[in-house]
Amino acid sequence: MDRNISRRQLVGAVSAASITVAGCLNVFDSEGDGETTPGTESKLNDGNESSTDGEDESAAGDYTWPAIEAGEVVSDFETTAAWTAVTGDLETVSDAPSGTQAIAVESNEETAAMRIEFPRGLDLEGWDLSMAIKADAADRVHVEFMAPERGDHLTSIRDVPDDHDGWLRLDFGYIQKHGEPDLSNVRQLNIIAVGSDSGTRLVADDLRRTDAVDNGKAILALYDGDPSHYELAAPRLEERGWGAAVPVEPSHIGDGGRMDAQQLRELNDRGWDICSYPTVDGPLPALPEDRTQQIVETARGSLEDLGFDDGARHLFVPGDRLDEQTQAIIREHQESAFLFGASPTGAPPTGRYATPVIWGPDLHGGVRRAINLCDQYQQLVVLRIPRIVEEEAGSNSMSLADFEHLLDHLEHRGLDVVTPSDVLDGRLDSTDTRDDDQTEHLEGTILEAGEQQTFEGNGSTESETFDLADGVVRLAVTHDSGSPLECELISVDDDSAREIQILGTASGASESLVPVDAGQYRLAVDADDSWEIDLEQPAVHADDLEGLPASASGSGSAVVGPLRTEGNVSVTATYDGTGQFIVDGHGADGHTEQLINRVGEFDSSRSYSAGGAVWLTVAADGEWTLEIEA
Repeated sequence: MDRNISRRQLVGAVSAASITVAGCLNVFDSEGDGETTPGTESKLNDGNESSTDGEDESAAGDYTWPAIEAGEVVSDFETTAAWTAVTGDLETVSDAPSGTQAIAVESNEETAAMRIEFPRGLDLEGWDLSMAIKADAADRVHVEFMAPERGDHLTSIRDVPDDHDGWLRLDFGYIQKHGEPDLSNVRQLNIIAVGSDSGTRLVADDLRRTDAVDNGKAILALYDGDPSHYELAAPRLEERGWGAAVPVEPSHIGDGGRMDAQQLRELNDRGWDICSYPTVDGPLPALPEDRTQQIVETARGSLEDLGFDDGARHLFVPGDRLDEQTQAIIREHQESAFLFGASPTGAPPTGRYATPVIWGPDLHGGVRRAINLCDQYQQLVVLRIPRIVEEEAGSNSMSLADFEHLLDHLEHRGLDVVTPSDVLDGRLDSTDTRDDDQTEHLEGTILEAGEQQTFEGNGSTESETFDLADGVVRLAVTHDSGSPLECELISVDDDSAREIQILGTASGASESLVPVDAGQYRLAVDADDSWEIDLEQPAVHADDLEGLPASASGSGSAVVGPLRTEGNVSVTATYDGTGQFIVDGHGADGHTEQLINRVGEFDSSRSYSAGGAVWLTVAADGEWTLEIEA
């Protein structure tokens, strides 16, 4: 049933973003001192008010798509004075969608890069950035937001659709964060085109900022009408009051076990979008123009005939292949289009005919990070969800456990899960009801003391049933560090299992912690040697909480906290080992958020949607440090 998916889709946008890109970005490291000469600023030269110095009044209002009139101009590219070539050379181009010219940056290398500086700062807090581009010889566009300088910056990475060498509009959502950027004080924008080693060229025009929404958004795109989406995904989304998009080929509805028309109508009545995802013999750009037009028109018309008028307006591009002619057809017959990208996007996107989609199962490759950044900066992430399986997932499926993890993470981060029609029709008011300041509840006793037991054994075993109260369980584990030990806390009530993250230390001693609901549990241990586990449900009082900033270091698995937090916090971590490094956040309110799950050395920061009394658990087999700041 699954359609063939290219390696690009399987790897996912955020996996690509996780690859070290210093090779193409460090061209800026030694450039300049942040100063510029008068007259080289953008039209928003102070980040707050427009400047008309040097503006060509005759060009005002002269816009051809993909230039837009929404928002405010950051650079109209009417002069090269504001821009500096870093790799390659600049030239003016008369073929421009706005004004009288655009600017091209071209090099005979794999990258071509230019920058614009804002000595008095550009305010992008509460704004999204987008730009019209023409990728004459470029596969990917990076934008770095120096806020105010390298070390405190954000990066957006957008793939240019295969076959597309005409004008296109890209929205630059954030996929990498370094340090603690201050978007109210952006001092420099770096634009880097990545092409081939035979040469790279990018033409740019109409750089704009548009208002951001008031809360992060996510679209779940459940591709191809797979029955698992109806049987496994739909009930879990219904519990949360969420909708989704179902891209389908209309002629395949009900075929091969896919959802039938009645099931799709049921989802449509719940507010889901049933969208167009036509099956084609080859990529759309390889087909004759009239054939492409027929495919796009027929798919939309067939969905409308079935009563799916709202969803029919949205096309999920087959094969993620798009050229200028195909996009013109899509713009004529559809109202938005989605295809593989490499970052989240602004909300709503200004380039809505190339809205980026990333591979949802890639939780540890960057999907969680994309969600976190959308939460922090009020942007939109579109996640492709393949067939969901209850067993171990393959390369073109997603395990039910990972899907539930994804939903929990979206819920904990407070993103509004929306549909393409919500975005198109402007239904983007926040539904997030999280309490942003939970410190007012941190008085007296936060958690009562509960169970306290010691378990010991040799080899694998499962304990007798015992009772736990609402709260957290702290475990101190001692075992022979020469062999692995795995531990699960199993709920008797629903037979669910919570894995206890434990990695050994030289002393064979480890600590971990998990939140639990009241009920009956068993402890399951898988080991080859003798072990002892001290289980305790500690009382937690407001006076016990450590304020921020806080720091911790160690080797092996440990618990940090309880900490007093007011909302989002920054966790900067280092790890010098070669094995797995896992950092999770846990709250007295029962939430759990995985912050880091990597193999090998690590030195970076992550945001954590905390709030209230929280703990961090670390599982590692080497030396690590944590710095936690509000």
